[in-house]
Amino acid sequence: MMRTLIPAIWLATTLAVPGLRAVASASLPSARDVVASMAAAPALVDYEATKVLTAVHQDRAETITVLESYKRLGRLRLEFLSPESVSGRLVIDDGVSVWQYEPSQHLVIHGPSFVHPAEGPERVEEFLRSALIAVLGTEDVIGRQTVVLAMETHDAGPSRRYWVDRETGVILRTEERDARGEVVFTSFFTRISFGLNLPSALFRFTPPSGARAIDLYESGDPVSSPEALRQASGAWVPTTLPFGYRFRMGAVVHHGALTSTSASYTDGVRTLTVFVTASSQMAFPQVGVPVTMESGPARLLDVGYFRVLMWQAGGATYALAATLSPSRLLLVASALPQRP
Repeated sequence: MMRTLIPAIWLATTLAVPGLRAVASASLPSARDVVASMAAAPALVDYEATKVLTAVHQDRAETITVLESYKRLGRLRLEFLSPESVSGRLVIDDGVSVWQYEPSQHLVIHGPSFVHPAEGPERVEEFLRSALIAVLGTEDVIGRQTVVLAMETHDAGPSRRYWVDRETGVILRTEERDARGEVVFTSFFTRISFGLNLPSALFRFTPPSGARAIDLYESGDPVSSPEALRQASGAWVPTTLPFGYRFRMGAVVHHGALTSTSASYTDGVRTLTVFVTASSQMAFPQVGVPVTMESGPARLLDVGYFRVLMWQAGGATYALAATLSPSRLLLVASALPQRP
């Protein structure tokens, strides 16, 4: 009885959204149609917009404003406008890898892409199975009609709401809540222009002269499953991770005697990547700030657009790169098995 009550209670709670218009179900698209629209949008739409993002850390909130440009098939440019502490930060993601320039440190970070590409019907079905998903109603965002989609993982963890543009499938507003129901992250566009056919040159990165570089990007032989990755490299990675992340693809890279493995995961909207290298082949990086994990000391590199958590366990050096908060990175890291 309890298992059938949970979705009903969750749906009743999520429907209590101020400003949300309840619409007759016959006029609303299904959750499957909304998710399919979200999945197809990256291949169909160019846009240029201003976005405001707010993250809550304990008792304080941090708000930043960015100029966001997106070109079909996974190219993204972010120019940070405010506050002054991040003004001038530049992120360019070409759908394969991402470059981020930190002007305060004259530092360039090169890492795996965090842009989620367009997905086919099989990924849509996988996304629908991975969480409790419901269409709540419609709401206007910056003068455009959106469908409000609520999502919660089956383990009753954090929940998310997406305001999805009915015409394009682009997410115009996002809200994340922790397991207690407290808002921990919001993002929304204050303006957006579609159909601009943005020039490709806007999404090419040229490193500033003299900038230091940190390279977190790997390219190598593609691997389609955790089992195949384990056979090819000996690295043990799971099929799923907390917060609804599922294995998407992996790679094994050989640099002379050095063998490194990467595994990418997606929750249907965002991507995270795990890197695994034998500790005997690589010194532990001394970057970022010290943090503590159950397996021992770790280091956290916060570069604004994404964060990297690094630690050692079971004879391996791990690096976890994602657009998650530090507390969520630590939870995901704790779910990764140690090498046998």
